[in-house]
Amino acid sequence: MMKKSFEAVFCLLTVSALFYACHQEQFVPVEVDFSYATGTASSTPPLVVTLKNNSQNADAYQWTFEGGEPSVSNLKNPESVTFTTPGEHKITLEAWSLNDRKTKTVVVRVDSIVRLDFKAEVVINNYASATFDITNLSSGGIFYKWIFESGEPAVYEGKNPPPVTYTQEGKYSIFLLSNNGATDFMASRDIEVKEPLDASFSILPSFEDIDDMEAPLRASFETSLQGVESLEWKCEGAEITGADSPDASILFSKEGDYTVYLYVSNGKQQKQLSQNISIKANSNLRTHPNIRLGINTAQETIGSVYSTRLRQVFKRSEIDARNGMLIDIAFLGLNANYIYNLFVSPDNLPDTPLAAIPGAQATRFINKLEMGEVVQLTVEQFKSMTTDSYLKDLPVASVSYGNEFFTDSLLPRVVLFETSDGRKGAILIKEMIKNGNEHSYILVDIKVQKND
Repeated sequence: MMKKSFEAVFCLLTVSALFYACHQEQFVPVEVDFSYATGTASSTPPLVVTLKNNSQNADAYQWTFEGGEPSVSNLKNPESVTFTTPGEHKITLEAWSLNDRKTKTVVVRVDSIVRLDFKAEVVINNYASATFDITNLSSGGIFYKWIFESGEPAVYEGKNPPPVTYTQEGKYSIFLLSNNGATDFMASRDIEVKEPLDASFSILPSFEDIDDMEAPLRASFETSLQGVESLEWKCEGAEITGADSPDASILFSKEGDYTVYLYVSNGKQQKQLSQNISIKANSNLRTHPNIRLGINTAQETIGSVYSTRLRQVFKRSEIDARNGMLIDIAFLGLNANYIYNLFVSPDNLPDTPLAAIPGAQATRFINKLEMGEVVQLTVEQFKSMTTDSYLKDLPVASVSYGNEFFTDSLLPRVVLFETSDGRKGAILIKEMIKNGNEHSYILVDIKVQKND
């Protein structure tokens, strides 16, 4: 009886152990895991994320895509999810079976799209010192840094920088650096700063007036202008033509001391400059000292004709239609012995050994004052002349003599003349230089009315 009871108990225990062992083998835990990929190096939207479910022992799945499209899925392997909003987004996978449930969450970062753009607009104008207003037109950046090459400030961190000033002329670059949390971006613009305002000028008397500085005096200006947008000339008592132009001219009609002012501006800066000039009283007499006039055989080496307008001796090869009409004195020295000398009207040269002058004008000469008594001018009077008072009443053109030649027997000698435009003058022959056929010349001073 005891034996049977023991066997029954043993069998019961054995069955129970087998049942417990069987129950333990049926419980399998869920392992939840997944991975993802974007397929691109950029994490900017739209960011498409592909998923790979690596979970085990699960019978069901629930995906949650925070900020994604779709936002949820119960598929084991959803094809993909798209994120269009920058920021951090959670992807959560919940997997379960009858006996177990697990979750896993990862964070996907979506970086913003950075578009860098800005304007640099000059305040007033870009002459140094120049200020630029900077307008940031960018989007998507979480950090901005500005670099202003040679500017003040040189560096600025922030989205909207203050105005930037450049004190020196030149070409400069503005750099904008930004970041979206993962990638650096850069944009640049070039600007130009023009030279600062500066100016200087000098007064240039006309060729006709520079030798005596007498009224009426005409002058132009030689200017050096830098960064000038507008200008104005002023001078009390003088007449200015083109007062707002660098090419202005000025007329001083009376003697006196004058101050010429130049006002310049570049639109934001102004400067005033000035120059003084003294104008003498008008003597109506111009002096041409130490003029060399060659003999006939020195026409090409020295020159035998002279222009009182141009104040120049012309060699034969230099005479042309442009200067011919301004030549009013011609000297005919037959040879280096000076046995025959005569001042000849330029329009009569074809009858002499001197070269003809195109456009030649007529000049009346009185070569030998000793041949008459009506018209006289002594050497002493010539030397003392500071005005045209001796000349203006001499009837040079009306006398019947004057074409007589002279020799070197009387020096110094005065020769009178009257040009085709009515200017009267005198020639003082000081020396007759004997230096061979090609280099012999007379040395003269000439005084002639200006008749301005």
